[in-house]
Amino acid sequence: MFRFIHTSDWHLGQNFYGYDRSEEQRDFLRQLADIARKHTPDALLVSGDIFHTAAPSNAAVNLYVEEMLNIHKACPTMAIIVIAGNHDSASRLDSDKKLWQLAGVTVLGGIARDENGYADLDRHIIKVGDKGIVAAVPFAYPTSFPLTTDAPDIERDQRQQAYFQALLDRANTPNNDNLPVVLMAHLAVTDSDFTGHDRDMKMECVDVTTLGTGFDYAALGHIHHPQNPSDRVRYCGTPIPVSFDEQCQHTVSIVTIDAHNALPFIEEKAIKNLKPLHTVPPGEPVDFESALEELKHIKDSERAYIRLNVKVERYLPEGAQEQAVQAMKDKECRFCEIKKTATFVISRNQTQMTVEDFNKKTPLEIANQYFIDKYGSPMSEEQQEMFNYIYHLVQEENRQ
Repeated sequence: MFRFIHTSDWHLGQNFYGYDRSEEQRDFLRQLADIARKHTPDALLVSGDIFHTAAPSNAAVNLYVEEMLNIHKACPTMAIIVIAGNHDSASRLDSDKKLWQLAGVTVLGGIARDENGYADLDRHIIKVGDKGIVAAVPFAYPTSFPLTTDAPDIERDQRQQAYFQALLDRANTPNNDNLPVVLMAHLAVTDSDFTGHDRDMKMECVDVTTLGTGFDYAALGHIHHPQNPSDRVRYCGTPIPVSFDEQCQHTVSIVTIDAHNALPFIEEKAIKNLKPLHTVPPGEPVDFESALEELKHIKDSERAYIRLNVKVERYLPEGAQEQAVQAMKDKECRFCEIKKTATFVISRNQTQMTVEDFNKKTPLEIANQYFIDKYGSPMSEEQQEMFNYIYHLVQEENRQ
């Protein structure tokens, strides 16, 4: 029987609207240590995005080092396996992986190659005692996977799937003890629930069949909403929310697999966030004055990040941001932003203008036409005066 904790997407060092989140992140890592201490699993699998940026601050790195050592002390017999995600620097993680081995931590930042440039599969296969086998694949773009010696001439767009299958074949040869085989990866599977991610973000997705065959459980990272794309494939999700739209239960997963080819049993362990992310009001947006009134009624002692949920006809009232900040002045909450939902329909009939027509118009006329196309009405006199003022300032600076 192989029992392990599956977690990912910690995003340590995230700067959230200018606020430091290290207190919350440290508290999560302490909860993770407590879970490891209580359940004594065979392994802890961290499926990428350890840090929020490829160049994390010294404070974020120190947090990672201190708490990983704390987790190791909480359960010294537990193997820890870490792979890089798309937010991580592969070379940074790989630079001290030999030191981490002293604490029972296996780190894989980049995909290993042999002296001839072919995939070095053995360096990605970790046997966890007599409990299980882990095939760990850090993040790489689909066309960046190395060739394998089994398929030395395969097309670039087919290398990812060939790599996964070759790795799993190697992990299963031999597997005379019938040990469970776990695949770790950081990627996006097609048709997953992307709730919480930036709607404009372009995710490069792969079909679940790209992961290959021969694994009993795929411990994936990258998508923040916990879910199971298939019986044996799981995203554990973020342990604490990274954005206001991640309104779901935040957990880590404890997975038990009795033997190779057995279905995994998944138990979710809830993570409590010290400073939750609240949208005020939740649900449908309201006018600014109503939202501001709700903001005033938030308890002074509540420690949360706040986003106002406001509907606007065209734009917010003057000084709206300052009013919201003032309403939070004596509270423990952290005001972040005003989410605006337009109540009018933006015209799809954008004005077409030739170069000749453009050259005949004044800057104000061009700006005013843009305003009409976007908001359905011309700029107010006050806005036109402001535009002219700024335009003339720019002209003066250019002349100097």
